[in-house]
Amino acid sequence: MILPTGGGKSLVFQLPTMMMDGITIVISPLIALMQDQVAALLAQKIPAAMISSAQTYQEVDDILTQAHNGQLKFLYLSPERLNSNNTIEILQNLPVNFFVIDEAHCISQWGHEFRNDYRLLGKLKQNFPNKSIAAFTATSTDNVTDDILRELRLENPLLLKGSVFRKNIFISAERRIGNGQAQLKNFLLRHQDESGIIYVSSRKKAEELSTFLNQSGYKSLAYHAGMPPREREQNFRIFVNDKVNIMVATIAFGMGIDKSDIRFVVHMSLPKSLENYYQEIGRAGRDGEESEALLLFNAGDIAQHKRFLTDISDEVYKNHLDTKIDSIYKYATGEICFHKQIADYFHDNIEACQNRCDNCLSADDKRQDITKEAQMLLSTIYKTGQNFGKNYIIDILRGSREQKLLANDADKLSVYDIGGHLSKKEWFVIIERLLELKIITMGDFKALKLTQDAIEILKSQKLVDIKSSRLQVDKKAKAVRQVEEFDFDRELFEKLREKRTELASEMGVPAYIIFSDKTLKHLANDMPTNKEEMLEVNGVGMKKYEQFGEEFLAVINS
Repeated sequence: MILPTGGGKSLVFQLPTMMMDGITIVISPLIALMQDQVAALLAQKIPAAMISSAQTYQEVDDILTQAHNGQLKFLYLSPERLNSNNTIEILQNLPVNFFVIDEAHCISQWGHEFRNDYRLLGKLKQNFPNKSIAAFTATSTDNVTDDILRELRLENPLLLKGSVFRKNIFISAERRIGNGQAQLKNFLLRHQDESGIIYVSSRKKAEELSTFLNQSGYKSLAYHAGMPPREREQNFRIFVNDKVNIMVATIAFGMGIDKSDIRFVVHMSLPKSLENYYQEIGRAGRDGEESEALLLFNAGDIAQHKRFLTDISDEVYKNHLDTKIDSIYKYATGEICFHKQIADYFHDNIEACQNRCDNCLSADDKRQDITKEAQMLLSTIYKTGQNFGKNYIIDILRGSREQKLLANDADKLSVYDIGGHLSKKEWFVIIERLLELKIITMGDFKALKLTQDAIEILKSQKLVDIKSSRLQVDKKAKAVRQVEEFDFDRELFEKLREKRTELASEMGVPAYIIFSDKTLKHLANDMPTNKEEMLEVNGVGMKKYEQFGEEFLAVINS
């Protein structure tokens, strides 16, 4: 069964169990999730228990005795425990009525939270051939669903699928300005004293943002996998028990959380996939009341996600993950209804939500013709042989005096300095619009390539427009940040400064001789992973690369 978070999956298997003899075995991925569900059942006077690695042998033995004596209706287990021969033998001597597999998307390698122990659940049918299996998830594309059914070896299964549309959640997405804290504070003004989750990309950012919020008068806690288990569990309980309003967390937090009054979910950067995103925003508004989801992002997020793909040897799987990253970025930058984009991704058919997302609310916003600018950009890509990435192309358009451009005689091109009327940020937005419309594509080493549609644009046979509000990002940035002209990863910037100081000390020269702060900020924004990409960074020429390139790449890639 595929139902959105909060759609009532637990009721679907709990109600039949109460009408049947025997005990239902529920396989669940997280101890915290099992604890929540067992506690909820016990609160309803329904006998339930869980077995986990945190329990003593005596506690486990007592639970199994209760199960043998018919004193339990539900027994929760982890997939790791279920895959042991000893557990299988114990269960074969219990009056099991059927098995439940929660968070079933973990079975599929094409899903977003694949776990090998879940994959092994295919042995259930072999060990319990006469028992029914019910699998539940909130996030399953068609290929993931097929994979789940195949791996579980289900014969003629009944597949039930609910609509993914969560009409009580208002969705918006904004380009992140700087670290996004100013935008976050503005957003939180609408959610005073309400419960919410803020997702960040690293443990350090979880700690830093929680501290910032507390200093700003909010009550928050951090949650991430690097915390001692007891502290993490304590913070979880404090949040669930409404002693603080906000949990600032990495993706280690939240799967299956049964807190119904979460009013908002904020992502401070792009999630890894639309599956992750949809599951995480689904933790808001489980009670059906009005809730809100905000996504803050910038182009650096997608580069950071793709850096982690370099260590994957399986090319098919790597390409699969790469496509997921592209999909979430296309979602964030697209102009189509956010709810409809999610539905299309999960092969569900819905109409645009009209007024439940920012894209639909601003559908009638003034549009701006950018055909002329698109022609400038496409001409520049063509005249440079379709061999360069975004930064290089924009630098030509804006008449940059960077060494690499001058060495390539880019200043002699007819397109040099024809686009100085737009900022670098505005050109980035136009590039993203052309990528979104498939007028250009991204090839090897992120080089921009022309498609057939590009030829029609160049010949003025086709027009290109964009929402005016999308091109106002630079004006918004100037209002919030008076000095910095672009976003960059501050944590990485500090590490690059440390490396610069180390090299400067060894050479006995001022730090700026190696790289300026501006160049380090560009490195921290663009995050190059190889020589070709680093040479495209503002301020890095061949000589500097030969002297220092490998050492700074090592910092970025680490």
